[in-house]
Amino acid sequence: MTTTRRRETPPRPWLALIVLASAVGLDVMGIAVVNTALPVIGADLGMGDGALPWVMTLYAVAFAGFLLPGGRLADVLGRRRVFVAGVAIYAVGSAGAAAAPTGALLLIARLLQGTGAAVCGPPALALIPEVFPDPARRAKAVSVYTAVGAGSFGGGLVLGGVLTELAGWRSVFGVLAAVALLVTAVAPVLLPPAPQLPRQSLDLPGGLLVSTGLIALVLGVGSTLVFVLIGLVLLTGFVVRERMAREPLLPLAILTGAPVRAATAAGLVFFTALNGLLYFAPLYLQNVLSYSPMASGLAIVPMSATVILSARAAAALLPKVGMRWLLTGGLLLMTVGVATWLMTGTGTGYWTGLLPGIVLMSVGQGFVFTTMTVASLTGVAPERHGVAGAFNITMQQIGAGLGVAVVTAIAAAATTPGVGGSITGYHAGIGAAAAAALLGAIATAYTLRRRTNER
Repeated sequence: MTTTRRRETPPRPWLALIVLASAVGLDVMGIAVVNTALPVIGADLGMGDGALPWVMTLYAVAFAGFLLPGGRLADVLGRRRVFVAGVAIYAVGSAGAAAAPTGALLLIARLLQGTGAAVCGPPALALIPEVFPDPARRAKAVSVYTAVGAGSFGGGLVLGGVLTELAGWRSVFGVLAAVALLVTAVAPVLLPPAPQLPRQSLDLPGGLLVSTGLIALVLGVGSTLVFVLIGLVLLTGFVVRERMAREPLLPLAILTGAPVRAATAAGLVFFTALNGLLYFAPLYLQNVLSYSPMASGLAIVPMSATVILSARAAAALLPKVGMRWLLTGGLLLMTVGVATWLMTGTGTGYWTGLLPGIVLMSVGQGFVFTTMTVASLTGVAPERHGVAGAFNITMQQIGAGLGVAVVTAIAAAATTPGVGGSITGYHAGIGAAAAAALLGAIATAYTLRRRTNER
């Protein structure tokens, strides 16, 4: 039986792209804007050191745990429908966080917010080929999409600091809720209807195994080995289930292509390095160089601008040089940029000591984001774009969680009393982040060694 796919370009494709890019920006800002607000949240709601980290952790747990089921829902129920539902869930979670009178209710709202981010993320990426069927225009659209996602982290740090200082921490979540509601309202008008796709099942057993497995794994990293072991057992069961299922949640065949495997490796190690550095950067700026929270956020502003420019450049370079050189080169730039922070100390100046590393890292970031996004869907059947995109984002979230857990453990082991000892600890963690980026460059170069002409 043959199915027919609708490939009509929407009448306002670039407005549709704004909607899709706004969603990925919300997903990233759900992490970034809260960083600078955490101390105020803890003081206002009486959340101690044991409870406060869960404001970040529960968002990441829900995000990682529900991405693959979200991708499958998009492929089965329709990408526009699931996208709108996900953004609506995100809006409800954000509004609940803004109004939360207690720490417990804030944590529940963050769990809901992360679930919405997981549900709307995969269809947002999968809708880009529907909105831009022409490969050249699609590459430009992907560069915009990834630039927004990449730039939203630095922008979110600044926005969170400004809003918290001027209007209180609740305004941080209020702004996210307002933007999400606007996207929910306009998405049904601007996004294309669902194409005709083969009928698929939801694979509920597979979804349960992968969600609980990833949640246990993320909760266990840096916390307790028992959860890590439970997560690994559940994920092993998921692989066995997918091999046996007639309609698996994650068709393992999509992982056999070199571009998808390269995108998987890049997503995992790149976010390990990125989140490792970005965790230490505010600590170093505030604890060693005595920056205020707002000033430390503003110090990262060049990252957002540079990522946007380099992502656009990557879209133009991709058809000419191919995935291998952009992915490998981007990760090498990331390695050098992060490594420059190993030369910092108590008297380091911003313009000569910190900014060069930020710029180098950001150029690499834009290259990797754009190329990784294209590679994650290359060679994958259109009806599997949702789950393929979800798998890549899942690897990114796992890398993000591992990055913070691993580099903080290394830094803690290397830290000794005094300011000098703290700098030694920071350098140990930053060195681990640079090593992760270097390993990623080696892995992607090897994976794509016979696919240098892959577009």
